[in-house]
Amino acid sequence: TPGEDGILSSYLELINIPQTSAGFYQAALSFNKRDCLSVLKKFGTHCANSMYVNKGDDIDIKEIIKTVGLPCFVKPNRAGSSFGISRVQTAEMLPNALLEAYKEDTEIIIESELVGTEVSVGAYKDKGEIQVLNPTEIVSENDFFDYEAKYLGKSQEITPARISDKDKKAVQQVTKKIYKLLNMKGVTRSDFIIQNGVPYFIEINATPGLSKESIIPKQLDDAQISLTAFFTTLLIEALED
Repeated sequence: TPGEDGILSSYLELINIPQTSAGFYQAALSFNKRDCLSVLKKFGTHCANSMYVNKGDDIDIKEIIKTVGLPCFVKPNRAGSSFGISRVQTAEMLPNALLEAYKEDTEIIIESELVGTEVSVGAYKDKGEIQVLNPTEIVSENDFFDYEAKYLGKSQEITPARISDKDKKAVQQVTKKIYKLLNMKGVTRSDFIIQNGVPYFIEINATPGLSKESIIPKQLDDAQISLTAFFTTLLIEALED
């Protein structure tokens, strides 16, 4: 298990060991982009237009373009770190993009491109109350926030994000709503693109990175919360859950 698909959480619950991340169902749901989007759309969450294909399906390129338009993104349904994702600008690029995605998963999601400001927002619980951190703005040097941008320094991560107070409030409200709807626990990181003042949900990470260069520690630093205090809060929440 990669540690974020719910299997590890399920095992810990089975042997009655408290843990500070999402429960097994929430972890599995958040790791499955298609299922997570399907759930959240029913509650009015704004998302990009999308369609799904599985390995072995007949591919109708004209139908894909009609549904999601160009440019679009082809993504593995169950993968992390932006592995297997391609930005497709022409119909001719679609077959190779699908092949790249199939290297990571047998299920694919194809989404329309959103044009706006990309932000990532951390959330967690403290004394049973959902706390939402200031958004981080993602500015990639590449076509999108891919593996190089995330881990090899090919992006700027600006905290707090350079967005209006109105947009900040809107994206924080949606982050809190999603955390509550999915009955999350521990710390999560939700990604959005703010297009024309509307936050469009991209995905939620139920086990976000906590390295020195990760987004959550930067947001905690912005909020003047030490990692020691933060981890203590998560531990108390897990033990009292």
